[in-house]
Amino acid sequence: MKSTRAYLLLIVCLSVWLLVLGGAPPAVTQSSPSEASASTQSLALIHYSLPPDKLQQSYALYLISGLLYFVTTLWGFLILYGMLRMKFGARLRDLAVRASRFRVAQATVVMPLFFVVIQVAQLPFDLYQHHISLQYGLSVQNWGSWFSDWAKNLALILLGGTIAGWGLYAVLGRSPRRWWFYFWLGTIPFVVFVIFVQPVLIDPLFNKFAPLTGQHADLVAELERVVHRAGMEIPPERMFEMKASEKTTELNAYVTGFGSTKRVVVWDTTMEHLTAPQTMFVFGHEMGHYVLGHIPKMLTISLLLLLGLYYIGFRLAHWLVERYGEAWGIQELSDWASFPLLFFVFSLLLFVATPVVNGISRHYEHQADQYGLEVVHGLVFDAGLSAAQAFQVLGERSLDYPYVGKFPEFWLWSHPTIGDRVMYAQTYDPWREGQSPEFVKDGK
Repeated sequence: MKSTRAYLLLIVCLSVWLLVLGGAPPAVTQSSPSEASASTQSLALIHYSLPPDKLQQSYALYLISGLLYFVTTLWGFLILYGMLRMKFGARLRDLAVRASRFRVAQATVVMPLFFVVIQVAQLPFDLYQHHISLQYGLSVQNWGSWFSDWAKNLALILLGGTIAGWGLYAVLGRSPRRWWFYFWLGTIPFVVFVIFVQPVLIDPLFNKFAPLTGQHADLVAELERVVHRAGMEIPPERMFEMKASEKTTELNAYVTGFGSTKRVVVWDTTMEHLTAPQTMFVFGHEMGHYVLGHIPKMLTISLLLLLGLYYIGFRLAHWLVERYGEAWGIQELSDWASFPLLFFVFSLLLFVATPVVNGISRHYEHQADQYGLEVVHGLVFDAGLSAAQAFQVLGERSLDYPYVGKFPEFWLWSHPTIGDRVMYAQTYDPWREGQSPEFVKDGK
């Protein structure tokens, strides 16, 4: 009877999730003369749309992605809860204590084994997600290459997780009441270091990079016009091409690193499918992140958010140990056996914080869109149209669904929807009103 109720509850949850995702693609109907007349004013604007076959694909992909997010999140929490009920943390502790009396050595036992179990438990969903990417033509990466990337990612997780786990329990043992604050202080240089080395040590493990000047000297010259227009200095040696076409059919560009490792990266697929003016806008968008300081701002906001989550996690974890510690084999919070509990608590808090982080990200992405429009204004013919066309191509290549529900956008979208970006690109025009643009003051 209990299993039946649980099954029905799952069906209800999935049904609700489908409803909040948004409706099916609207049916194509023939407009009456009066309707056609009423909509004449909007015909001058490009609206993001997909041909019927791609629209059906995008809708199916939209539903699959939403359901996978729900199922994999729930599955991860169930795995962690199962670890607590089965006293998996206590087993890891006993194994580590038998292996060595040194805490550093114990960390190299507990952390890798824990993260291997977590990653292997999620592997079926990762495999299915790649299968879907292949099926819908978003990926061209063969399975051998995919497993190689999965193994590299696992190795990085084991390395980073072991270092972070050892640091966490070092401060837990020395300061049971202030460990959350000291661990947060230690998080700052750790995160900054990872961001700094990612472009030069981590990213090349997964993709090939080459200076953009190598085979795209003409494009670099156009991009330098954009840089000059912004009054910035981004030398060509900080512009890179990523050989994305070896693994994906999607388009992208991004800013990464900071200081001596900061760079703008443009995927080769982007340059293949976008015209020079469209690519100039995409570059202007990415340069907006560079100029407007979005990386340090987002890092600062994220660290402050983490500080709050660490404190809440500290209070919640101590309460759970006091109430359920004996049943879960946890002697105290500084006991290695508590790691599944701490991971569960902070995973739950990060899940709840997801819409906050994504909301901030959407704001910065909108600012970068605005900056891109301002910085290429006058350099390309009809910057707004070029930007709208670029977003149209980006959406088609990624099979972005045009009719995103409000809740998924609020919770999951780190960028404004493609439809909103297409419309904004065509309607943002302070020059027409004789106003000064916000970011690029010399825009004409």
